[in-house]
Amino acid sequence: MTTMHGENDWKIRVNGGEEHPVPHAHIIFRDGYRVSVALESLEVLAGAVRPQKRMTPAIVWILEHREELIKEYRRLNK
Repeated sequence: MTTMHGENDWKIRVNGGEEHPVPHAHIIFRDGYRVSVALESLEVLAGAVRPQKRMTPAIVWILEHREELIKEYRRLNK
């Protein structure tokens, strides 16, 4: 597991040993909400957060660092 970035309200983590074939990252919010997001399509694969607009800064960060996140996902899930 690698924490790739963190802010006051959230952090982005990439896990190893995942059984999912789709490269994704986990957005973990300080109040316990968790969301898994596909790195290529940005589709929410699991989880939710309320209000949903709280995801916006994390999604922007993922867009800006997508290649780095995919590379780390592949490294951890060989």
